Amino acid sequence: MALRNKGLDMQANQVMTPALVSLRMRAYLYFFNGDGTGAERSGFSRFIFYLILLNLVALLFESAPGINDAYQHWFYLFDIFSIFVFSAEYLLRLYVAPDTPEFSKFAWPRVRYATSFLGVLDLIAILPFFLGLLLAVDARVMRVLRLLRILKVTYFLSAAIKDFRRLNAGRTFRQKIHAALFDSEQGGKLYHAVEMFLIFWIVISVLSIVFESVDGIRTHFSLHFFILDAASFVVFATEYCLRVYAYPEELKTRNAFLARTKFMTSFGGLLDLVAILPFMLEMLLGNFVDLRFLRIVRMVRLLKLGRYSSASDTMFAVIKKEAPVLMASSFVMGLLVFITAALGYTLERDAQPDKFENIPQALYWAVITLASVGYGDISPITPGGRLVTVILALVGIGIFAIPAAIMASGFTDQLRMNREQLKLDLLLEIQGKELNEANIEAFTQHAKNKNLTDREIRELLEQSQEANTENDVRNEQHDSLILASKNNEYALAHYRILLSRLQALVSVADNKYIQHQLQADQQSNELERNIWQELNRSRPKSGQ
Repeated sequence: MALRNKGLDMQANQVMTPALVSLRMRAYLYFFNGDGTGAERSGFSRFIFYLILLNLVALLFESAPGINDAYQHWFYLFDIFSIFVFSAEYLLRLYVAPDTPEFSKFAWPRVRYATSFLGVLDLIAILPFFLGLLLAVDARVMRVLRLLRILKVTYFLSAAIKDFRRLNAGRTFRQKIHAALFDSEQGGKLYHAVEMFLIFWIVISVLSIVFESVDGIRTHFSLHFFILDAASFVVFATEYCLRVYAYPEELKTRNAFLARTKFMTSFGGLLDLVAILPFMLEMLLGNFVDLRFLRIVRMVRLLKLGRYSSASDTMFAVIKKEAPVLMASSFVMGLLVFITAALGYTLERDAQPDKFENIPQALYWAVITLASVGYGDISPITPGGRLVTVILALVGIGIFAIPAAIMASGFTDQLRMNREQLKLDLLLEIQGKELNEANIEAFTQHAKNKNLTDREIRELLEQSQEANTENDVRNEQHDSLILASKNNEYALAHYRILLSRLQALVSVADNKYIQHQLQADQQSNELERNIWQELNRSRPKSGQ
């Protein structure tokens, strides 16, 4: 109950505070509150971040002459919209600078913001457009200047870098690299920023491979695809080298050579190596051997996404747990396929010797029939063969459904177990801590990062409050007994307090019901009954 009241008070304060402050402070709270704190950043800041990325995509397409000529008007309108938003953001930041903690401590906060590194970046993002209106500037130069808008992402990295420096103060360079690339308590927000950066490059590199296979697109963007491939190679090669370098910190061992060898021979290490190997081979041997077929191998980069998702771990856990049942169903499926293939070969070989020439060829027919695919390139024409096909198709619905049902059920159970374990870990993490405003806010944000709902977070906080209350009661009782054993006066006073509480309980309780229960209950002893009768005898009668 206390926790609920405290939560209501916090919500009331959040609702009432903007009404009590100035318009300028309300603008700061609405647009920029939590602007540099990662997951807590405002919706406006997230919109600015996505607009920066869209500007980069627009510049990429605009640099292709054919596309630029066809959609030049739309590119210009998008640029006008972006300039309007970035200009509004710059003016808003200038306006709220006196209420921004970073600049409010200075005598001239607006001047301080305008001359700060971040203020200069905001100005650079919009200045080329206005200069282009006043001066005759080549369009290619304007595109290069507009590329400077990417520097605005510094807003979203500055707080993460500060937090990373605080968490890793006094640690070695290898430990810092490990914290940035491997999930740990020292990684903080920078680890998540690096994770998102790598995911972004994985997606971009895979999409470039897909679009490069289209002749019309490759004609316009051949140079772009090469630059993207080279940049992807630099990013993934740097990641691979840094992971090899920092992996001894993951195993916490002094034998760095064995630790690095273990990483390089692990599935993740081999995957990282295969992701960069095709580009290296093309650069070294491309002039001597046609290695264009290796470009499709770059699609293996998509598997690197499994490192940043728990879904793959969950899937492997389900397969491992359900392996006996899956093996049994696979055995039945394989047995059915071979039997029907043999029957199909026997029944159809004379009628269709070109299609049912042998049992291995009949296996193809059996599999596609069992899977209810039925491409139609091989189909029986004899009555016996058609009868076997009908039976196999009907049986195949159930046979193929068994592994799918097992995986679906196991996946659901594993996700539920993972979620319950996560909630238990979070509950153990907060238990014993004082549930003040700062701890509640930090716990709430951490739980939201783990994809827990508001209702689940509220339940965990209530459970923690109840557990802390029970612990406080136990500790208080234990301390009282220790003090009573050492201080006779305290023991006497504590006895009188307990006696007065019992008398108050007797005065409001239903005497007949309790006496009946004490007499009927086998666990009640004679002392309990006598104490209750004596207290009930001494309580004031009604009317006295």
